[in-house]
Amino acid sequence: MEAAGAGPDMFFTQVNTPNFLDNLCRLFPGEEARLGELFPPGGAHSRLAVSLTGACLLLGPEGCSLPREARPYYCRLFPFWIRGGRQMYFESKECQALRESRGGAGLLKRLGMTETGVIELYQRLREAWGLTERR
Repeated sequence: MEAAGAGPDMFFTQVNTPNFLDNLCRLFPGEEARLGELFPPGGAHSRLAVSLTGACLLLGPEGCSLPREARPYYCRLFPFWIRGGRQMYFESKECQALRESRGGAGLLKRLGMTETGVIELYQRLREAWGLTERR
């Protein structure tokens, strides 16, 4: 990411709060024990810096300022997710791609992604976060 233009001020370390762990558990239901090991209460994790309004500092008027391949897996995957082996997408009124497309198929096309690509990114994200492969 740094080679693509994200300076060190774009990252910070945040304490693993109960709210953070609760959000992870909602993203990965049934994996609470493993998530507690990976992100223990009082521990810390690295994350992208955000503005006072919660917007990523790398987000500009045309979307992320980084090329897609330089973005973290979660950002490359967003707004898609895999739940129960099925592809879904998060509703977000701030997401430009969601506003400009009509449903999942249009969103895939708009973002230049495929269903297979979404699954592969999801698996890479799980691996990077220390979770075992799951389909």
